[in-house]
Amino acid sequence: MAAGLCCLANGVHAHDGAHASENAPVQVTGSGISDIGPMTQPVSAEVVREAVAPQLNPSVGGLWSDVYDWPLVAVHAALLPNGKVLAWDATPDDADDDPHTTDNYTTRVTLWDPVSDTHVQTNNDTDTDLFCAGSAHLWDGRILFAGGDGGRAGANGPLANTNIYNPVSNTWHRTQNMNAPRWYSSVAALSNGEMLTLGGTYNPQPLGEVFQFDQTWRALSGNIEQLNSEDYQWLQQTPEGSVLYFGPSNILVDIETEGSGTFTAQATRDAIGIRDYGSYAMYTTGKILVAGGEQGQSSSVVIDTATRQTVDTSPMNYGRRQHNLTILADGSVLVTGGNSDGTQYYSTTAGVFQPEIWNPDTGNWTVQNTMSVDRQYHSVALLLPDGTVLSAGGGICGVCYELGYEERNGDIFSPPYLFNADGSRATQPRMGLVPDVADYAEQIVVSLADSIDIEKAHLIKLGSVTHSENQDQRLVPLSFNRTARRLTLQMPDSRDVAPPGHYLMFAVDINGVPSEGSIIKLGQPLIGKEQMTRSTLEIDSWDTYLTEPVAGRASIELNAAAGTVLYVSDSAPVRADQQLDVLCTATVQNDGRASCEVSTSTGSQLHLSVTGTTRSDYALVYSDNEEITPVEPANPGESIAPEQPGPSGQTPNTGGNTPIPDSNGQAQPGTAPVNGTGKVRTGVGSITLSWVLMLLISVLIRPISYRIFRV
Repeated sequence: MAAGLCCLANGVHAHDGAHASENAPVQVTGSGISDIGPMTQPVSAEVVREAVAPQLNPSVGGLWSDVYDWPLVAVHAALLPNGKVLAWDATPDDADDDPHTTDNYTTRVTLWDPVSDTHVQTNNDTDTDLFCAGSAHLWDGRILFAGGDGGRAGANGPLANTNIYNPVSNTWHRTQNMNAPRWYSSVAALSNGEMLTLGGTYNPQPLGEVFQFDQTWRALSGNIEQLNSEDYQWLQQTPEGSVLYFGPSNILVDIETEGSGTFTAQATRDAIGIRDYGSYAMYTTGKILVAGGEQGQSSSVVIDTATRQTVDTSPMNYGRRQHNLTILADGSVLVTGGNSDGTQYYSTTAGVFQPEIWNPDTGNWTVQNTMSVDRQYHSVALLLPDGTVLSAGGGICGVCYELGYEERNGDIFSPPYLFNADGSRATQPRMGLVPDVADYAEQIVVSLADSIDIEKAHLIKLGSVTHSENQDQRLVPLSFNRTARRLTLQMPDSRDVAPPGHYLMFAVDINGVPSEGSIIKLGQPLIGKEQMTRSTLEIDSWDTYLTEPVAGRASIELNAAAGTVLYVSDSAPVRADQQLDVLCTATVQNDGRASCEVSTSTGSQLHLSVTGTTRSDYALVYSDNEEITPVEPANPGESIAPEQPGPSGQTPNTGGNTPIPDSNGQAQPGTAPVNGTGKVRTGVGSITLSWVLMLLISVLIRPISYRIFRV
């Protein structure tokens, strides 16, 4: 079964075709320097096609914008926490008349600003072709890329590279390669903040891997034959705690990701064998809409993750393949594009130009105003903060170029909820200042600029979409209370329901009109003892982690740039230096280290927060063991430079008595060694007199050469 042509006409291969290096890791060499010059100034988009005149009142059928030129084909797109969109397609030699005649591995990437409608070239410089890679948001808003296209000299193939894009600094870096090269693999955010990648072309072994907090991969054991479909796999963290696989193959599979993991096959999904290039959306807690696929099916079903049961809902008005389902700001689901005859890549006669909206309350689909552009293979659709939807891309395949199909453009769909019955623009509810961060089960209060009644509120996770599936989107309903012009919103209490990360928060009034979305970061990673965490701290930001229950005593060590501060609390995330419920505060000195040792009730969980005025790579480890391994002091630390690409193919060393590597796998000057066990020495913090006495007694009764305390 073929999953798609991913190159040009001359000498190209479908990714199910023969490949000389099947199942073999691709060794990458070279600097990865782009042959496209850097673009330092934003470039304004220009109209290349006028919108089709609407056939329906916008309050019924929505409204399409004119079509604007783009610098690339949006094969992939992700909404960033800053409200901009990162989009990418392939390397430059994938889009000329002589494919893969160079060793250029730099992908064409654009950073699009929906407000100004401008593009900034943001090509990766990590010697990685991100064409058909898996991608999703990390808990802190960075984008994780798993694999890509490892083929050269006229062929496609899997790639083991792992890349991270940082939207704050607009930089890229490589981290440790995966255990298996992957192309067309999926990535799903897990409830503890780790990431799962699954599958990919050429049956990768292991089938699945987990991206850990130290930026290395943990292989999962086991296999399910039906999951080796060579397509992007459909995955979602479920409210029940496991990850559910539900397509495109016709089987439901429970995936446990702790340790070496397990795969447990459940029932079949529905009556359709393989929904090849169908689409899906988790439109509310534990409910997944699946629609279309295979030979242009119109069938739609809803999966209940709690019961693992599937029920039919109304079929779409048009059969579709290669379409996109997008959760809208009011909780309904939009379908755009595709073809109705099941053509594998591009149909010249059966492109579907009529969008539809599915109402979860009625299960019915309503046809919308006609699109101006034929969005089929390699097209995307993405919800934007203002409640509109970006529709872009289409093309880049051998058949596509033979038939002249390449859509380097994008347009915007404004759904019916943005219009009054007379076609004028509706007034959206206006929320006041929304906090940037919120914890699980926390109540947040926002003001309302008008007195109109609010009917519902929800979170929608920022999307990352490619190949007809959005690897991040999910809607989480919120309970709320309305008092005068104040809205008190209750955040979800379960990380299984809402994995930590960035969400759009919408309030919808009684007329069905949503507010503009406010981007909020929910929750924090759940880290285990002796589990190293590595990340990059931005200037004046707060990174907070929650530990698993501790045994009553815990030791925490931070390795970072001098001046970085560690806070520890057993009651709430620390978000300000004047917070009162802090057990320990420690500042990184010139040796690159800060430590805390705290005592709390057995079974308590600790909130570990890191902040500072200097941008810094850091490593964080906690232990609740009584035995503490000594760590030799390091040289005075310095501020860590912005992320840069590491050497191709290099695997960072994160274990043993070695300096803490930075985000590129390089030992950083001024960072302290951390023993591979994750156990840390005792250091200074906000400690009581009794603790000081205990430490002094410990020094007296044990050999001085074994333990050194700094007080």
